[in-house]
Amino acid sequence: MERIKVSSLEPLLKLSASVDPTDLCSDAAVLSCGCVVSERFFLPLVDSSGTTSCPECMKSNVTFLKPIRQLRDLYNIISQVLSESTPRTRRRSSSKKSIKGPNDPINERSVGEQMDLVSLFYRYAKEETSQYLVSSDNAHVNPIDINHQRPKSNSSYINSNSISPLRKMSINPGESVGMLSESYLERERVKSKAPKYEDLLVSDITEEKEYNFSKCFPFHRKLTTFQTQQGRLFSSSLFKGSMIKKTGRFIANDIHTSTDFVTGQEITRFVSITEKRWELYELVEDPEMHPVLVCCGKSSGEYGPSFNELREDYGHEVVIRNDFSGNSSANSTSTDLGHKKRLGSWEFISCRLSGDFLAISGTKGIMRVFNVSKTSLPHELGQPVYTYITNFPIRCIAISNNDPLIACGITAKERISGKEQPFVVLHKLVRSVAADRIIGSVEPITITIPYRDPIKLINFNATSTHLMCCTVWESRYLIIRLRSSGSDNFRKPRLIWTDSSVLRSSKRKKSDGALYDDSDDDNSDDNALMMDNEGITDAQFGAIPNTVVLTSCSLQHRPPLMLRLEGSTIDSSQGRHLSDALSFESSLNSRHDGNDDGYDITNIKSSELLMKFSEVGFSIHKSALSPRRDALAFLDKDGRVYLVSIPNFELNLNSSPKKVVVLLGEVANAERYVEAAAISFSADGGRVYVSDRRGALSVFDFTKGIPGQDSDVVKCRIISA
Repeated sequence: MERIKVSSLEPLLKLSASVDPTDLCSDAAVLSCGCVVSERFFLPLVDSSGTTSCPECMKSNVTFLKPIRQLRDLYNIISQVLSESTPRTRRRSSSKKSIKGPNDPINERSVGEQMDLVSLFYRYAKEETSQYLVSSDNAHVNPIDINHQRPKSNSSYINSNSISPLRKMSINPGESVGMLSESYLERERVKSKAPKYEDLLVSDITEEKEYNFSKCFPFHRKLTTFQTQQGRLFSSSLFKGSMIKKTGRFIANDIHTSTDFVTGQEITRFVSITEKRWELYELVEDPEMHPVLVCCGKSSGEYGPSFNELREDYGHEVVIRNDFSGNSSANSTSTDLGHKKRLGSWEFISCRLSGDFLAISGTKGIMRVFNVSKTSLPHELGQPVYTYITNFPIRCIAISNNDPLIACGITAKERISGKEQPFVVLHKLVRSVAADRIIGSVEPITITIPYRDPIKLINFNATSTHLMCCTVWESRYLIIRLRSSGSDNFRKPRLIWTDSSVLRSSKRKKSDGALYDDSDDDNSDDNALMMDNEGITDAQFGAIPNTVVLTSCSLQHRPPLMLRLEGSTIDSSQGRHLSDALSFESSLNSRHDGNDDGYDITNIKSSELLMKFSEVGFSIHKSALSPRRDALAFLDKDGRVYLVSIPNFELNLNSSPKKVVVLLGEVANAERYVEAAAISFSADGGRVYVSDRRGALSVFDFTKGIPGQDSDVVKCRIISA
């Protein structure tokens, strides 16, 4: 590939805030103010508090946010193209002639023809793949290692704060590694042998998956079920009078799926908890692999790779006790005897999982966070890193995917009147600079809810800029804006929208703004609400910006709803599994937000009903949104899994789009929504994962075969088409 084809991409990597502004930057990173700088240029400027002034916009108290993985991958691609273009131009030309005909349209293109970024990557990767298929009689050139073509840096400064929450940054061979552990060096050696990023984009596996997906979705799928508790049915305690002992049911589950671009594989993790134990399993995208127990632990704080190898570690944990009286205490360790006694007698209630942390809340006002990141060496998997203790019950928790943020809903009581007052406590986990601890400090931020109704559900949006809460009695949902720019540090939360009329009555809004009611008596509707099973059971920000999805388990025939919010843009363009690109885009957008305290544009004006999903029933416990933005999955009370496909939904927002509803299968049922199975789409939207309370993981795959050719690919039951 000629030099002129990549010259238009080089200005993207020439940064003024870098060691050499005239050279390409290999370590692009984004700051909390939204500016893009060189990591090696910025880190030496940071003071002991972890902040400094931005070299671009000159803002004060600016911190390092995270590396920009896409720009670093682009640097690797451009470096390889530039290094291989000169010595391999003649040979590559002969190789292409041996594969492609003389009249091939690609060969007829002029050198100066303009190409977009996707076409450039696709063509280059195809040429590289075709060249490797040439026989030994033709010219063959060994691939050049990208790492040896990077320009060497004069700085060897390494800071743990520059480590990405999803993947650690790569270390150049010219840098000093210091006292890094052997396990971390082994991790870097594996990364250096990994396939190229551009090859993964157009690999045969990806093309085959997309072809199979187009043939299967949404009517055909392959079902694979993995049993994680099958080997525990038999008990060795024969002297207790029972030869067979059934395992207890799990009370809560959660799933997290991400794509590892180093290996090109999709990694799915799911956690299941009982009252006293938690288990974390990992499934790597491989037809021959089964879920593997990664780590486990108990409520007492013991953790390990299995229950036979548990250990305790109280020396590397941050403990905060908050009684909402202004006298909160923070300890660096949990060696206090009162805390240890309290932690030894509490029970689990709910859990949330992200790529780096596992958060579990329970009785006695305790929430505990565990490390589950493999890249946080030398820290162990399952190690407790943070404990929050309060005297009031914690009703629900949520964990963000791109920022170390955890939110929990608490219901406190006023001392004088004794009335209940709900709060949302936002925990901002600050990573430690020291090597012996993951979390250096935690900043709890209390948000008061202006209603007496307790909070039952809480969820972040994709960029962690907004928070949605749902209440118990009134079935009200609230949207709180956590921050408007990257520099406010979550210190200015604001309630921008609340609505309780969605499930309380059948009133809907037409396109002209008029309201019409399906029922004749509002009082009977309110009385019937008290007889509902569980009210709102799930609330999520939609895959399309400014949309929310609400599900309920109601006796009054309340189907799942999708609402559109009119007002300021809520960036939730992807589902749960967030990539670094979305975080980078959100940081850039925050540069133009400014201080908007005096502008009404930050509020939501109104809501409009976009779609009802009556075909899936009225007792829905969970929902999941596809990252492709064309499908939703619902799980009802009886364990039935429904898939709703909405082709071209974004193009038909103002009309009635066509819906295709199928029944994927069935999993374990649940009497209450808190015990329902966890459901999630894969990172590429080609699979649906369901982890139920019996410890079974069900995978509904649309990419593993072609209908009529593979016997395992069967047709789904069509509900509506």
